[in-house]
Amino acid sequence: MKKLIMIAIIAGCIITTSGLQAKEIDMASVFPEISGMTKGKPEMYTPDNLYEYINGAAEVFLSYDFRELASITYEDPQKHSLTIDIYRHSDARNGFGIYSQEKPVKGDFLRIGAQGYYEKGVLNFVKGSYYVKMSGFDLGDKDKTVLGDAAKKIAQGLSGATHFPLPVTCFPGKGKVKDSEKFIAGNFLGHSFLHSAFVTEYEEKGEKFQIFLIQAADAVAAQKIRNDYFKFAKGKGIEISVHKTFFRFSDPYYRSSGKMNIESRGRYVFGLFSDDMTRVYYYLDQLKGNLGKLHSSL
Repeated sequence: MKKLIMIAIIAGCIITTSGLQAKEIDMASVFPEISGMTKGKPEMYTPDNLYEYINGAAEVFLSYDFRELASITYEDPQKHSLTIDIYRHSDARNGFGIYSQEKPVKGDFLRIGAQGYYEKGVLNFVKGSYYVKMSGFDLGDKDKTVLGDAAKKIAQGLSGATHFPLPVTCFPGKGKVKDSEKFIAGNFLGHSFLHSAFVTEYEEKGEKFQIFLIQAADAVAAQKIRNDYFKFAKGKGIEISVHKTFFRFSDPYYRSSGKMNIESRGRYVFGLFSDDMTRVYYYLDQLKGNLGKLHSSL
């Protein structure tokens, strides 16, 4: 009983910490001066006109509760240029979420903000609710230096944590595919009732699988998410079995992925697809243990 109470407290602390909105700032004010380049005039976009700037990609950004964009272009006398876009989303989860959708599977990751990555002509990073995208054109061998220096200055001017949302830190380390953490904004696994979820890829004995963590508004909302999933499964004639603290059944959409193993504690619903019971017990226990360690460090 004490363990259940502790986990409920943990979940409450985590959602309070990670769900806070970053203090709004004047984004146009954080664009730095860049030696040898002339700064253009900032252009501002809102959810109403974002499509004018990124057209087809606007819907993805809007799904992560996009709030505002400030864009500016720098140019030198030789017409070499640098464009910087600062996107503000509603909170750190959504800022991380849109960044996680665009970052490469493997890349030159950098310690800028919470995390960034560099590719030739591109440097993107996330800090709190802000997602910054930078594109250099014809910068030559100075490309990474110019982008990196500008990124560090911008990161200093933005509010928000220099780490991923706290639930991300709860994923077990064993078998985790490096830099695979993501936040799915809606319709997780194709089910609207599962809402949004943090997910991380794993590989063990040559087999790949995914662990998920759903952050609900409170314990009642978490139980509703779980029960709606059960209602869906039972409506398809699927039997749900109980194994100690978690439930196990076949999701009709993902039969080839193995059994769904799902558990809820406090404001969280979490689990994985697997037929290997040793694996299931290990990872669910590790996830709960990591929640406990996180709470003790707050």
